[in-house]
Amino acid sequence: MLCLPDLDRPIGGVKQLHRHVEHLVALGWDAAILTDAPGFRPSWFKSDAPSLSLPESHARGELDPDQCVLLLPETYVDADLANFRGLDLSGLARVVFNQNAYYSYGQIGEHTSAALASTYDNPALLQVLSVSEDTHNFLVRNLGLPDSRLSRIVNAIEPIFSPAAVKADRMHWMPRKNHDHVQAVMQGLRRCGASHSAGWQGEPLVQLTHVQVAERLNAARLFLAFGHPEGFGLPIAEAMAAGCWVVGYSGGGGSELFRFGASTCVSFGDWPGFLVAIQQALQLFAEQPRDTELRLQRQALAVQSLYSVEQERASIQVAWDRIAEAFQQWRCSFL
Repeated sequence: MLCLPDLDRPIGGVKQLHRHVEHLVALGWDAAILTDAPGFRPSWFKSDAPSLSLPESHARGELDPDQCVLLLPETYVDADLANFRGLDLSGLARVVFNQNAYYSYGQIGEHTSAALASTYDNPALLQVLSVSEDTHNFLVRNLGLPDSRLSRIVNAIEPIFSPAAVKADRMHWMPRKNHDHVQAVMQGLRRCGASHSAGWQGEPLVQLTHVQVAERLNAARLFLAFGHPEGFGLPIAEAMAAGCWVVGYSGGGGSELFRFGASTCVSFGDWPGFLVAIQQALQLFAEQPRDTELRLQRQALAVQSLYSVEQERASIQVAWDRIAEAFQQWRCSFL
């Protein structure tokens, strides 16, 4: 699985690639993360996924078209596989792991149509993996891919996200995406205030490990989602599993998460609506604490169950059984 360049900062898709490899190894596949530098591993989460640098993999003969399937992120739509880091990978069968459909076009320009055709219409493409209902619909409606070429992967919410026994009146958010939207909403809260906000505190989640993020969310009551566009909305799901009421943008990919009864979806860019939704959540915590707590508990259980590690592994097994069958057919036709 190509996971290049080597970046040591929180990127959800990178973590999910590592989890994908971990599951494949557990299912009996010979799988590895391909990096730039030998031994590179992101430091913000733990993973025992095998890894090799791309040069190491080439030197060991791992990139054999007769045995190797290359998994590509959707952002590689513009990549020249005939000369990738000095190697010709164009003869390999491949799978696209599309974790954010809204990045599928790359840098849109005069070469976009050709790049999409080269990626998604290539006979060497065995399957496209999607991570949400929204991504699946995008791939069908916007890229014209048949359902038979798509496999849905369930993104697991890790067990470290679980409501603490005692929660504080605290809200969190991640300012990495749409920072101007974050500032606009924060300015609105400062200038206009909100009833029932006495005693509440707010803190952005920045420069934290994955475990530290879980600890913060587990002890909080409210999460503000500013991510857009999103392929799935992993921070939303993690906050829900941690027992937080979620207010904010679905990002598209997170739409399926706003159905469990303890969240408020806000249209992208609707800053007044964002403030209203925060106010309504604070009011629920103040005036209907027991019912609100029950709704949060049920939402957490639903998310933990539907997006469990077991569900993720089962979805990966189904997808790669299809890929294995398609690979054998491709070998017979093209090798």
